[in-house]
Amino acid sequence: MIVIICDATKDIGYGHLKRCLVLASFYRKLGLRVIFLMRDRSAVVENLIGPHGIGLVVRSDHGKCLSYLFEKKDQIKLVIIDHYEIGADFEKNIFNLFSVLVIDDLCRSHWCDLLVDQTINRTVRQYDKKLKNASTKVLLGIGYTLIDPVYRAIKTNQDKHNILITFGATDSEGAVLKVLEILENTMGDAGLIFHLPLSSMSFCLEPLIKWINKSNLDIRLYQDLPDLCPLYEQCGIAIGAPGTSLLERIFCGLMNLTVVVAENQKEVGKNLADQGLTICLGNIQTLDAKKLTRELKQMIEIQTYGAVLQERARGLIDGKGPDRVIKQTIPLISAVKLRSVQEKDGNILYNWQHQQGARQYFRKPAPPTKKEHHIWFDRMLSNDDIVMNIIEWCDMEIGYIRMDSKGNKKEVSILIAQNFQGWGFGKAALLKTIKTKQHIFTAFIYPENEASIGLFTSVGFQSAGKGEYLYGDRS
Repeated sequence: MIVIICDATKDIGYGHLKRCLVLASFYRKLGLRVIFLMRDRSAVVENLIGPHGIGLVVRSDHGKCLSYLFEKKDQIKLVIIDHYEIGADFEKNIFNLFSVLVIDDLCRSHWCDLLVDQTINRTVRQYDKKLKNASTKVLLGIGYTLIDPVYRAIKTNQDKHNILITFGATDSEGAVLKVLEILENTMGDAGLIFHLPLSSMSFCLEPLIKWINKSNLDIRLYQDLPDLCPLYEQCGIAIGAPGTSLLERIFCGLMNLTVVVAENQKEVGKNLADQGLTICLGNIQTLDAKKLTRELKQMIEIQTYGAVLQERARGLIDGKGPDRVIKQTIPLISAVKLRSVQEKDGNILYNWQHQQGARQYFRKPAPPTKKEHHIWFDRMLSNDDIVMNIIEWCDMEIGYIRMDSKGNKKEVSILIAQNFQGWGFGKAALLKTIKTKQHIFTAFIYPENEASIGLFTSVGFQSAGKGEYLYGDRS
């Protein structure tokens, strides 16, 4: 079980929850149970968590979080903390019992095994003397941005007359209305369409609707969208806070004007503006109407104005941040184990062989019939020249590694079940197999099978030509 302690309220917004949900969805696909420990069971929280099949446990304070962890300690594999009110003193109690991943963007002190800070240009030096565990691994910078994979296929159509205005699900500062009031007075006749996503639980929804009904602007209001894919595709410009969703907007190719609505957004807004990736208009409380209007007009009317922002942002975020983070947590959650294949494994081996693409690079790519498989399986169990081990992780069978004796060599082949591919399980199993170095190991790999070539060469296999790769003493 993975336990995630995070905070999300109308006051601080839902960015913590959303980025934790990105990780949670990956763990769910890996077959793990995920529980969120939170202090708020609002409709917004439940709407965000509900579709993911994730549990929610409400604890009103940190001490009660700790009691829950103690109660479930035999089930918990990893604790993730994304909470500004939890620091090193409290984390130490958890660190003494569990593997801990902390997500932060304020450069605070922590007790953890793994730290993720996706702030652009964040450096290890900034965390000097702040990490209490000397062996903490740090994942810093924009390459670890927790972008929901749903946005990987989204690219804006760059329509500058469709403008997204978003300040979070609940917009606790009422920033959307403040921006709209300025734009109605200064750009009411510009033929613009404004798109506003908002939670139905937002306290400012009712006054906003009343204002829209009286406004001459073309405004489209969307309530409780599961994600912003349709708006990211439709809009070319966004006006919003420099929070978690700003990185989504940059990733999807929108041109961005940012307005700070919370203290923790100042550094992100400044860094991105200093890099020339956004235009920062300052704080919502002191928003300059002339500056907002001027920058928006320039972005719309000057062809190169927004294009420069987009060019600088292109490729900055590759969308693979969640993958990188999850991969680093795999060994924290559980070690990869090998066990000898048993008679009970016949059916699961058959099912793996029939997964899409499983045998694409086999010498015999056609999957066997059930009869053929059972004949092969029975022979394999009684063949001393074949050693097959089932790969296990978190008490789940996730693949196999096989060795066939070929003279003085051991030919190695690996199959990882589809849901578990790409997370390093094959490499972990291979390292366990070859670590004794008592044999010459070989693998036959087709040249187009780049993933397998990368796997085997990463642990020291070397090409011997004609698709053969060797490892071990060849003297």
